[in-house]
Amino acid sequence: MSASVASPSVLLNRILSLRESCPFLLASDTFVQSATLLTNELVLKARTSNPDLKVVYLSFETAIVPDYIDETRGIFIDLLGKDYEKSLSVLDHDDSRRRLIVIDSFNYIAKEKVVSFLKLIMKPNTVVYGVYHQDIPSSELHSSSSKGPSAYSYLHFLSSCVFDIRPLKFDDPDCIYYKAINEGPSFPVGVKETQQPKFYTALTYRRKSGRSLEYQFIVNSALHEYEVVNVSVNTNTGEDESLLENLTTFNLGNTKKQKEQREKVDLPFLEAQKSLGSVGGSIVYEFEKDDDYDEEDAFEDPF
Repeated sequence: MSASVASPSVLLNRILSLRESCPFLLASDTFVQSATLLTNELVLKARTSNPDLKVVYLSFETAIVPDYIDETRGIFIDLLGKDYEKSLSVLDHDDSRRRLIVIDSFNYIAKEKVVSFLKLIMKPNTVVYGVYHQDIPSSELHSSSSKGPSAYSYLHFLSSCVFDIRPLKFDDPDCIYYKAINEGPSFPVGVKETQQPKFYTALTYRRKSGRSLEYQFIVNSALHEYEVVNVSVNTNTGEDESLLENLTTFNLGNTKKQKEQREKVDLPFLEAQKSLGSVGGSIVYEFEKDDDYDEEDAFEDPF
């Protein structure tokens, strides 16, 4: 049973404990605030909830094996420059225990191979968690495959839950985060000094109905505490005309003048609601001049 909208912190705990139905978790970060602390929090919560959980770490950029990967409950696979199908074939012979697959970076996977890569690792007893670095320039910008959605857009669309990780003062235009996003990272820089145990994350949770719920948290990875900053629900109403773009050759949107004219129209049900509750549950009918009322017909009496 999913946590209610009124309990975002409960929902976050359920997601990190792998008790929520989220087969694909995606985290986006920058070098200013890495997703490593969220990854450690996820493994800790998941192992606490399920002590027999097996963690499979797929590495593209990690040189040192994480501490939570051991011989009995973990496996480390280096995929940098390797054939995916051949390297991941070991997972087909693995036991049927529940598994958490951690991907340290999706940036090394071309967008045309994202779907086929996920097909290799997504199983009924598996939860996939991967990180995408927003501050790394894409190699597809100047190639023939640059047309269409980016690799991150594919991942964001396919994911059940998205964590957008930022430092606490990310809204300050003078902070390193804004400079990294807009201008790219400048070196040398004290990367370790920017990593704070307390960070901000925007959570997008997709229900099976297709509705997206958005929450904002401040995560304290040192104390394992989560503070709700703000709660909003994205209902994806039809007012967003960007959803109608490039669907047909016709103009499906409304001009500013058409919207103003639509707002001036008096809808009949709004007028009827003015006296709502004054007559209980009775049917109220007002006679017009052209109505033919027969006083002898008892069944015609509207009252």
